[in-house]
Amino acid sequence: LLLWITNSLSPQEIRDRILDSRSEFRKKMIDYLESVHQGEFIGKTMTEVQNDTLYASSDPDYKDPTQTLPEAPPYPCNHQSDEKCENCKKSDNWWELFKDTTNDLLYRSNIHRCRDHCMVKGECKARFPRPYVETTIVDEKDGYITLKKLERRLNTFTPALTYLLRSNSDVTSLLSGTALKSVVAYVTDYITKTPLKTYTIFQTICDVFDR
Repeated sequence: LLLWITNSLSPQEIRDRILDSRSEFRKKMIDYLESVHQGEFIGKTMTEVQNDTLYASSDPDYKDPTQTLPEAPPYPCNHQSDEKCENCKKSDNWWELFKDTTNDLLYRSNIHRCRDHCMVKGECKARFPRPYVETTIVDEKDGYITLKKLERRLNTFTPALTYLLRSNSDVTSLLSGTALKSVVAYVTDYITKTPLKTYTIFQTICDVFDR
């Protein structure tokens, strides 16, 4: 999936503005990129999320979020948050549910665990673990942005998209012509693959139910 932003600047125009370290554009661009995708769990470490998931799954009423539909948020109030407002309380509870569910989904679906099929000469074909980046960095020579990434085995993702899709996703901002061409080629190749045989589809469905 590719999303094109209407009236957006070209990668070169963005780079030219990013290179001005004092520009408001640079700050707003970084704030925007960090707000729409991230490379770490929401407010917790992997160990904390693992413990939360194990504890939650021990409850007989627990439901695996990858096998459920997302719960819609309550209708928003038209005033500032008020502790006495029942709808505000519902909204606060929903946001806590959103964070916990998204972290659960990420732990179940987005964490890369190297196995035989992805190892070549002792190295992971998927390039995990990824570099740890404590804070977003801008290269002052060419304007390249390296976004903050605190979990080395987690793909970058958009929380809302993970919550809605209930599965693994990899969200990346394409800020160079080379990256754009590479992804367009990859997506084109992916969607034009020879379709699966009918018996393969049924076998896959059977495996899912067995699991």
